[in-house]
Amino acid sequence: MQAIDIRKLAEQRKGELERRQKEAMGRWQSYIDIVETHYKSQGRELLEYKKANIAQACDNLFDFYVLNRMNGMISEATTSDAIAFARQMLPTIPALLSSLVADEVSVVQTIDRPQAQVYFMNLKAATARGNVTAADSLISAKTGHASGEGHRLYASDYVINETLATGNGSTKKYTGILARKPVIAATLVISDGVETFTDNGSGVMVTDTSGGSNGTIAYAAGEYDVTFKTNVVNLVKIHATTYRYNVESDTSGIGGIDFEVTAENVDAMVFPIKLNYNVFSAINLQKIHGMVLADEGMKFATQEIKFAIDQVVLKYVLAAAQNANAATAIGAFDCAVGTGQEWIWRQNQFNRYVSKGSANIFAKTLRATGNIIIGGMNVCAMIENLPNFKPAAGIGTKPPAGPYVFGTLGNRMVIANPFYNADTYVLQFRGDNYLFAPIIYAPYVPLYSTDPVTLADFSVQRGFLSMAAVKVVNYGMFTYGTISNF
Repeated sequence: MQAIDIRKLAEQRKGELERRQKEAMGRWQSYIDIVETHYKSQGRELLEYKKANIAQACDNLFDFYVLNRMNGMISEATTSDAIAFARQMLPTIPALLSSLVADEVSVVQTIDRPQAQVYFMNLKAATARGNVTAADSLISAKTGHASGEGHRLYASDYVINETLATGNGSTKKYTGILARKPVIAATLVISDGVETFTDNGSGVMVTDTSGGSNGTIAYAAGEYDVTFKTNVVNLVKIHATTYRYNVESDTSGIGGIDFEVTAENVDAMVFPIKLNYNVFSAINLQKIHGMVLADEGMKFATQEIKFAIDQVVLKYVLAAAQNANAATAIGAFDCAVGTGQEWIWRQNQFNRYVSKGSANIFAKTLRATGNIIIGGMNVCAMIENLPNFKPAAGIGTKPPAGPYVFGTLGNRMVIANPFYNADTYVLQFRGDNYLFAPIIYAPYVPLYSTDPVTLADFSVQRGFLSMAAVKVVNYGMFTYGTISNF
């Protein structure tokens, strides 16, 4: 029996892995080159952050192509196969990656399998200081910025709410050493919630309570000495509510940030549709009008899938805005004109409601304000009449199919959704990275097309398929409102 050379076998496997990795990288670059050329031919720019999404999505498409054409022998696929396939699918590759309304309201993160994970970024404190403990969230993708003063001033020389001691119900005098020193004069405040001592800049902690006695603070050593007028209540915390220290002398107190990436599972939804037509109809259409029915059918099938994806994403958006964890609802705006009012001035008051909603989003997240309005048709019709509205280019040149970018109101994008309640609108924030993602649109297969199949009765069938997942990240970046009497 021949012995197995383990080392030789390992080298062979390593070589095969490297070959496959090189082949995959070649395919990805081929996809990007082809799509970028297509974008340029249309006068559009392929932004850097979209390239990885497109490359992964095209590779997913290629897997479908290989499984269909080569009985699943993916390992035998070559870069030339990928290029041929990419050119075949060229009209559809950009169709669902950049023209979706979903791309405007969500951050796109392509997944590599139907059951996959999407990723969020969080910033956490690496250094404990005051009431900020190690691993405390500073900025969370799911909630926003921490609201505490200590967290807000983490990148400074302030120490906020450092716990010094706990009352036992029978003690007035408390001494100790602050965690950070030397202390900067005239910055220290100590309190038990009843009596407060304030540093006067000369080493004296001055009480705010009549009949109480002053304490002391030694700046260099950080030693404090305070005696409360009455015993501190049992279990009540005594805090250095605020002070500053010399960072140059104590660099260990400098705030540190741990960059954390977390993940959650998602399942891709399927968006399939079949296209049926007759060979004779195709011939007549091309002969009489010069139109290729297969191409026209593909345009409409693609449009229907885009429409369905946008509707699903905007359904998630509305549900997020109405969720209990969303920013406070804006309320109802009555468009009715009162006695002595002019119509345009009454409608213009809608801007106040939008500003209110934006403020609500900031209050909830401390990191974002509303920059996108998604409105039903009455809402958009009213917005259209406001003096600070600017319609989107091309509006009115062709009938819209499904949700569409309507224009801008001030510096906020307005999206019209004919399938929201006509009097309802959503105000949301959309950032440019996963730390500021309100919702993630995660395409797996942007659009896959089967080859047309002609049956014996001269009917033709062609299938189209898209797969994508949707995940709400931060409910606080959404709110909603309504109008009436428009």
